[in-house]
Amino acid sequence: MTEHLLRVKNLRCAACAANLERKLRALPGVEEAAVNPVSGRLRLQLHQPATLEQVTEFIRSSGFDVEAVEPGREGAAKEKRSSRLLLPFTAALVLTLPLIYRNLALWLNWTLPAPLSGCSLPLLLATAIQFGPGMIFYQGAWHALKNRTATMDTLVAIGTSAAYLTQLFSYSSALPSYHEPAGLIITVILLGRYLEERAQRRTGLALQELFSLKPERARVLRKGELEEVPVETVQVGELLLVRPGERIPVDGVITQGSSTVDESLLTGESSPVEKQPGDSVAAGTINQQGALYLRATRVGHQTTLERIIQLVSEAQERKAPAQRLADLIVGRFVPAVLTIAFFTLLGWGLLGGNWQRGVQQMIAVLVAACPCALGLATPTAVMVGLGKGARVGVLFRGGEYLEKAAQIDTVVFDKTGTLTYGELRVTEIRLLPDFDLEELQPLIAAAESFSEHPIGKALAHLAPRSSPYPEAQVQALPGLGLEARVEGRELLLGKEELLREKGIDTGPLTELAPAIASRGATLVFIAVDRQPAGVLGVEDVARPEARQTVEELRRRGIQTVLASGDHPDAVRRIAAQAGINTWHAGLRPEDKVKIVEELQRKGRRVAMVGDGINDAPALAAADLGLAVDTGTDVAAGVAGVMLFQANLRGVERALTLGKAVTRKIKQNLFWALIYNALALPAAASGYLSPLAAATLMGISSVSVVSSSLLLYRLRL
Repeated sequence: MTEHLLRVKNLRCAACAANLERKLRALPGVEEAAVNPVSGRLRLQLHQPATLEQVTEFIRSSGFDVEAVEPGREGAAKEKRSSRLLLPFTAALVLTLPLIYRNLALWLNWTLPAPLSGCSLPLLLATAIQFGPGMIFYQGAWHALKNRTATMDTLVAIGTSAAYLTQLFSYSSALPSYHEPAGLIITVILLGRYLEERAQRRTGLALQELFSLKPERARVLRKGELEEVPVETVQVGELLLVRPGERIPVDGVITQGSSTVDESLLTGESSPVEKQPGDSVAAGTINQQGALYLRATRVGHQTTLERIIQLVSEAQERKAPAQRLADLIVGRFVPAVLTIAFFTLLGWGLLGGNWQRGVQQMIAVLVAACPCALGLATPTAVMVGLGKGARVGVLFRGGEYLEKAAQIDTVVFDKTGTLTYGELRVTEIRLLPDFDLEELQPLIAAAESFSEHPIGKALAHLAPRSSPYPEAQVQALPGLGLEARVEGRELLLGKEELLREKGIDTGPLTELAPAIASRGATLVFIAVDRQPAGVLGVEDVARPEARQTVEELRRRGIQTVLASGDHPDAVRRIAAQAGINTWHAGLRPEDKVKIVEELQRKGRRVAMVGDGINDAPALAAADLGLAVDTGTDVAAGVAGVMLFQANLRGVERALTLGKAVTRKIKQNLFWALIYNALALPAAASGYLSPLAAATLMGISSVSVVSSSLLLYRLRL
């Protein structure tokens, strides 16, 4: 099985996309074909005997241009799609203006210029419009006919041809002239399509913004000198310089310098983030103040920015359930409209005895029909939703996960690395009166600066790292702690037994320890120059946004559960910090799956939030899996949503976005169906003229896309 991503460059409507998709799926060897009518992208899954060359040749023979997707060119491609409609519309408008003036003059009894008073010039203008700008409809209808299908172009071509022939006949037979449709219908339809294309381009605005974040050049330290090189040539492990105001070119770890970094377009957080040596930075973010030296850790397509772009691009091609239903309707829509138009003509001609009115209302039926509104209702909302999520660090793998997010009523959290940081931190420091914290902090941090032990790493973060640590002579004492000499001071850090072995009286410290130990923290005893100094508490703590997230979920009526493999005391403490009442401890991976399945048996729609390999089975079993980006590739591979930057607010944002997008899809489908349900009978029964029908058809498509664009105003 092979997967390919292509772009069909001249899709004209949603019906074209649905028909092409249906025909591709019927080809031998095509396992799956999904065409996005908004982006024009085609995702193919092939197996023998089909080859990519055979499929692309079939697409071209069907009248479409096709090319492989090249990352970074999406914005340019959409610009071209829009510009191809601008010229025909402009030409049609220029040619139509004299006809509009002629009709107004006849209606208001104005004196007409000589060229417009006769039939020759109006007929010449109508002919120029019909077979000039209007030729794109004939081309589309011809391609559809060759492939034994019917599309929106088929309806427009038949309708406008009938209007043109009616006008031609009325001029030649001296009958009352009905010249409104011939030029105006094509112009109005082209205007609607042009506005629709412009609105569609905006649905991909967020993805285009992400592409614009990609720096093209980087300053790399090579052979002791700075070189400005293309960012694609940067290798993992190389040292880079990023000056104030520049975008960071690759993912890396700061080795020297401190600054604030604007990460808003990747995380949605407006406040700049302070960065110091040892902190990670992501490609595409902006260094605001000081110069930074960083060591590249991810380059090319492995950077956070590239992964986000790839996820969003792939997600746009995955159809939501509502879109599959709309595609089914669209695929059968045009033949149904042709049937209605035929019976409208017969009804007015045979039953009403008015064949001229029958032709007029048949034209109205043909141009009133709008499968585009139905076909665009779901993909436009999904594209905006995916882009909106990407801008706040919430990556959905497809539209179906947006719909699943809207149904969630229970969220199960993993503990370590999800609700907590997954690493120990100093949470409390109690010193005896003779010792000063500001004086001890750099000494302790220096003693632990090269430690690989989790507790040592926590102590190393006690002091700022904007300047080098003092030199320290360190001797590790396995199972007890360490002994160090820093700037002439002797330090002991570790268990109470370590201080006792060294002959230090720990009596004064035992009064400080119980208050820290009662919270479940690990105790680190400190002695300086053979004197007891204080006690530190080290523990894995809940993220600061955890409680706010849980409270917001509870406010929405969503139940929260904590499921962890950790010790009950630690799980109870984190549950209390996060405000979660229901918790489970000492769980194996299969136990987490059982908890999810038990909730599902009770009728709950469950989301699982995790980051580790042990969370992967539960993420897969849940109705919606959300993987924290600090976790493993295994967890990310089975989850439907990725939360970048490990911010728990992403859970709340994901569920909010899912509800908003699903609500918008339902609104779009409702109004698209209502429009067609009302417009077609109105046109058939004589309540809509052809021009009014064409105008409403354009409005319906543009309104659906514009409605989806309102999702950009959603506050997350």
